[in-house]
Amino acid sequence: MNAPKIAVIAVAALSAVLSVLPAHAQTTRGGKGEIYLAPVFTDGKNYSNNGSSARTDTGYGLTFGYAYNFDQHKSLGIEFGWGSQDYRATIQPGVGNNNSVVNVNSQIDTWTVRFLGTYNFMAGNFTPFVTGGLGWTYLDSNIPTGLPQNVCWTYPWYGSSCASYVPTAATTRFSYNAGAGLRFEMGKGFVRGLVNQQYVDFGGDAGQTAFTQYRIDFGVKF
Repeated sequence: MNAPKIAVIAVAALSAVLSVLPAHAQTTRGGKGEIYLAPVFTDGKNYSNNGSSARTDTGYGLTFGYAYNFDQHKSLGIEFGWGSQDYRATIQPGVGNNNSVVNVNSQIDTWTVRFLGTYNFMAGNFTPFVTGGLGWTYLDSNIPTGLPQNVCWTYPWYGSSCASYVPTAATTRFSYNAGAGLRFEMGKGFVRGLVNQQYVDFGGDAGQTAFTQYRIDFGVKF
């Protein structure tokens, strides 16, 4: 099932939930903080660069966020997100490299931290909104770049421990996002449906890449 179908199902489920909720007086979010947790689905996409190509499947992840509402319309916050996507890639050898083409089946893991602002168009319990932010995204291709290595840590409460890990091709890049959705409040709780476009700047020939994400936020105000 691809991400757009998942988004349609999610919106339908959200509409069904809202239709059976009892009516509430207008709630107040101005002057309040809020936290929320959101399942995230990332659309699959095709990529190509200098003869190499890759195809990602629909991905999944979680986002945790905190925001402070200055009034009924404006808020600022921070989000921490994790995501994972399976992919298949065909990697061409570089110029002057006589190695053969390499086919890779693996998964790409991402971790994002962003600072963002949100504007709610209406002051009531139900409102459309737009959001945008800036941050950094760490991407791990899970492609090994060396032999297994042993690493040891020393803990003050129970001594030392060691583990083995395999170094992989990974990078941290500047990223930003823009999104829009609908928000519904129920007393101290709220739920939001959101379509988000996440941009990651790889620089050089790779340039900028965009990921389309669909998510539903479940939160509480305090």
